Amino acid sequence: MKKFFAIFCVALLSLVGCENPNGPTPGGGDSSDIAGEWHIVDWNGEAPVFDVYVEFKGGSFNIYQQVYSLYYEHYEGTYNVSDDIITGTYADGSNWACGYKFSVADGKLTLMSQEDTSIVSIYEKCTIPQEIKDEAATTRASDTKPI
Repeated sequence: MKKFFAIFCVALLSLVGCENPNGPTPGGGDSSDIAGEWHIVDWNGEAPVFDVYVEFKGGSFNIYQQVYSLYYEHYEGTYNVSDDIITGTYADGSNWACGYKFSVADGKLTLMSQEDTSIVSIYEKCTIPQEIKDEAATTRASDTKPI
């Protein structure tokens, strides 16, 4: 499941609007670039079969995801940005499966997992719907980890 989260974070924490014929090449960014609310639109070059919203604000994150459930689940914690790499820790103290190289351009956040087999995820800037936040608050799974 942590590997799926890493993929998500790469996808979750991921977007770029580059005109590169070989695909996005994340690189460069700071914590102010990543701040805001994001919705996943691309997972390794394909439309995702799951749904994820992420909010980065002042060193904290919120993830609202519908992956292994019919309902949205909420995860929270803190994140750190160093150069163009973002890492994070969940509220329960466990770390993300890996760091993510990120870039922000044209209202998109691109995340590339820093694993042996990298996963690229792209998010678009958005406003997370209140009904999703409300649903996630009532269906929170305390012993489940995000993707």
